[in-house]
Amino acid sequence: MHISGFGWVRLVIYGLLAVTCIGYGLFVRQAATGSDFYRIWLCGGIVFLAFAACVPLQVWKRLPGWVRIACSVIVILGLCLVAFVEILIIRHFKDAEPEVDVLIILGAQVKEDRPSLVLGYRLDKAVEYLNAHPDVICIVSGGQGPNEPFTEAEGMYRYLTEHGIAAERILKEDRSGNTTQNMQFSKKLLPEGTERVGILTNNFHIFRAVAIAKKQGIPGAAGVVAPSKKEYLPTNLFREFFGVMKDFLMGNM
Repeated sequence: MHISGFGWVRLVIYGLLAVTCIGYGLFVRQAATGSDFYRIWLCGGIVFLAFAACVPLQVWKRLPGWVRIACSVIVILGLCLVAFVEILIIRHFKDAEPEVDVLIILGAQVKEDRPSLVLGYRLDKAVEYLNAHPDVICIVSGGQGPNEPFTEAEGMYRYLTEHGIAAERILKEDRSGNTTQNMQFSKKLLPEGTERVGILTNNFHIFRAVAIAKKQGIPGAAGVVAPSKKEYLPTNLFREFFGVMKDFLMGNM
């Protein structure tokens, strides 16, 4: 079957995208983060393989003109939406570190003997911040998921105390299962007169977390940014896009 020069270009591009998506999905899977989001990369690879298979069959040319136009518009609008949301997320990576009265540390997966990679970055930042601000107390916020040996709050409490943070500076919120609940339940633990609260989480999560905190009426909510592992940033950013869209549509932010 004849394939034009442009068709070969498309075939190569789709093939490279398929290999990249599947390879990256497998790379993320081996990190054992407790999330199944790596599957979206595998699905993306399969989609690009399907696109590649359609090239020699000239499926695109056989579609009615209005279908091709509609598909093109949908793809372009979708890419613009993803780009817009990702810009909102990324522009908060370098937020100035605020002076706060209370620090809310958002939970993530805990394991029997250690925090997950993502949570480890948050806790190391928390230790750094709390040592630099000895008058600040913190709330460790997170319940227990089905793949966790104990609550995230308990895991964070253990880590902080093992790293020199006095137990009396730590309050535990151990019921929440998502970011909105983190804020709802942590708000009830804020000491009377609290004027400014720091929301500590990873850079890719700061935008959504602070927006939700403000929506929940957390006083003076401001982000305290913890880093994240660069190799996993693409999947974290892509996953966060869906988180932002979900919470926006549900009125949580």
